[in-house]
Amino acid sequence: MTPSEYYRWLKREWPKTGLILSIFLFVFLFVFVRPVDFVVFVLLLQTPLYMLHQTEEYIFPGGFGAYFNRQIFKLESEEGPVDENFIFFVNVILIWIVLPTFGLLSTIDTQFGLWIPYFSFFAGVAHLLLALRAGKLYSPGLVVSVFLNIPVGLWSIHYLIDRGVLHHFFLNVHFFIGLGLNALLPVMGALLLRNYRSHARRGPSTKNAG
Repeated sequence: MTPSEYYRWLKREWPKTGLILSIFLFVFLFVFVRPVDFVVFVLLLQTPLYMLHQTEEYIFPGGFGAYFNRQIFKLESEEGPVDENFIFFVNVILIWIVLPTFGLLSTIDTQFGLWIPYFSFFAGVAHLLLALRAGKLYSPGLVVSVFLNIPVGLWSIHYLIDRGVLHHFFLNVHFFIGLGLNALLPVMGALLLRNYRSHARRGPSTKNAG
């Protein structure tokens, strides 16, 4: 498989790959990290948990992109502006690269990773808000949000407070980093929507004759 073929495969199959990777990470973390450093375990645990969240969003039952375009943006198209490219880059960069990188950096200094449980918690809350915004009982990712992201995120934060690693639930920079990263996503979505509508108003591009 050439690099370009692998890239196309990854863009198509990354949620399924993430599900398999999450199972491996759960086993690894519980067997090797949990007995050694429970604080680092708590921070790294958020990554496979979020991969399960992505599984619900994009595999079972999936359809988060179409849901966002139809129910949140109120568009007829299911293909854009939240399309395959946007979904791939945001999810892979943020969840597959940024979260585990800062989780690993917490082995040097826990301050690097203390925002991660807040991010997971607020991501779960965001799905509740999406369901309310759409006027629906369900949004793709809501079940994992309610039963894993929100409770495990809250438990993680309170555990870190009990251990003295965090000194206050709200009054710390990690709270605002986690909240800010989640707030950045709808801002990016709004920019996508504006560009999408701008292109739609201009119509399809035409090629010069000759």
